[in-house]
Amino acid sequence: MRNKQTYVMVVIPMAEVKKFILIDVIFSTAAYYAIIIPFHSIIAATAGSMTLPVMIRRTLKHRGRR
Repeated sequence: MRNKQTYVMVVIPMAEVKKFILIDVIFSTAAYYAIIIPFHSIIAATAGSMTLPVMIRRTLKHRGRR
């Protein structure tokens, strides 16, 4: 007998891709440079660029529940 192969197709909406690029790439980069320029601290800039997208996503999720 021949093996029947199943295919899994994952569809990602374009709105989710745009949201990812806007939040994770653009806002994270902006936060990194906004923190590193005045404070000259790579650790603080890295931490800020990691926490900002998480805070934005939580705010959007909380806002969507209303």
